[in-house]
Amino acid sequence: MQLRSPRNTPLLWLALAWMVGCAQPNQYQPPAPPSVTVAKPIQQTVTNYLEETGSTESVEMVSIRARVSGTLEKISFDAGMDVTAGDVLYVIQKREYEAKVAAAKAQSESMRVALELAKLEYKRQQNLVVDNATAQTKVDQAKAAQDGAVAALDAANAALDQAELDLEYTEVKTPISGRVGKTLVKLGNLVGEGEATHLTTVISYDPIYVNFNISERALLSVRRREDAEAAEDREITTVKAFMRRAVDQGFPYAGHLEYADLAEDQSTGTFMIRGIFPNPMQILPGLFVRIRVPLGITENALLVPERSLGADQAGRFVMIVGDDNIVERRNVDLGAKYDDMIVVNDGLNGNELVVIDGIQRSRPGAKASPTETQLSAVEGSLEAVEEASQSPIEYESTAPTPDGGASDGDGADTATESLQEGGNSAAE
Repeated sequence: MQLRSPRNTPLLWLALAWMVGCAQPNQYQPPAPPSVTVAKPIQQTVTNYLEETGSTESVEMVSIRARVSGTLEKISFDAGMDVTAGDVLYVIQKREYEAKVAAAKAQSESMRVALELAKLEYKRQQNLVVDNATAQTKVDQAKAAQDGAVAALDAANAALDQAELDLEYTEVKTPISGRVGKTLVKLGNLVGEGEATHLTTVISYDPIYVNFNISERALLSVRRREDAEAAEDREITTVKAFMRRAVDQGFPYAGHLEYADLAEDQSTGTFMIRGIFPNPMQILPGLFVRIRVPLGITENALLVPERSLGADQAGRFVMIVGDDNIVERRNVDLGAKYDDMIVVNDGLNGNELVVIDGIQRSRPGAKASPTETQLSAVEGSLEAVEEASQSPIEYESTAPTPDGGASDGDGADTATESLQEGGNSAAE
């Protein structure tokens, strides 16, 4: 059977050909510019500060040792309890030392009697020599006997003092107030034989030291700025400091600097500084903590969010959106950090639109689709540093100052000029 084409087939082919001829040719359509969020940097007055890692150290720590030998008869404390200066912690066998004191008293009394006899004999010989009833040699011998009796009495009294001191040492007392550790020697053991046996340790927790080091670069910046400003000499104890532990928010502990080393450590290239802080929370010695020291203020500082920063081998940078929405890279020099904001020391003038969100989608020289937003000011004043988190504890120090007085820890804000730095450790 033979198939025949439909009668309207030619018309169908003509219609298809017309449709193909009217279709548009394929063309490349570029993607839309990426959407980014931009904002102008915040411009405000902020506090410069130095922030370093330090370690805590007890202000007072005493190793309690046996100063006389004998059997340990009594332990008068429980491990970990608080003790007061003068409390008796141990009692060493007393009978031997009481007997020595009695013997020394008897010897002293005997020497006193001998001295009285020698004085009488010397006086008698002086009277006899006036009447030519004795020789001058007898007088001289009586004088020497009297002087010997005086020396013997002095020696006997010294022996008595030593015996009484040894008897006093049988009661082992703590010279400081603080917390006592566990006993290292049990009852009934012989102590002090040939060495001053270590019995226990007493540590004072309140206040507490924090030692930290600043770099050579930071120290040079401090000195250079002081010279430039011709700052007056101020006591280091007027410089405030703030501390936090790893578990703290902000810097809740307020104190002040107490000591600065006399010279730089050439082996490490660092300069040691020590602060002193109240310690009602009984922070243990030996902990690592963060220290923040306010160093004055900077007017009209520029701040951007930390998330707007990029980093590569050339350094830190931000992306800005300029004319015609063209993205541009700006290298920046950074300063102190405040929460999620960071100071830009150099690289921006404050009028740029910085890419806040979408820096990963921004390419220098390419266009972007910006949406402008406003940034909120940060708590960056000197007062905000002091009240940054929980209530800082103001510290009134009783530690002696170089002039022999006592510091009130009341550090004025002007004291920040005595330790100046071009930025904090974030800029380094």
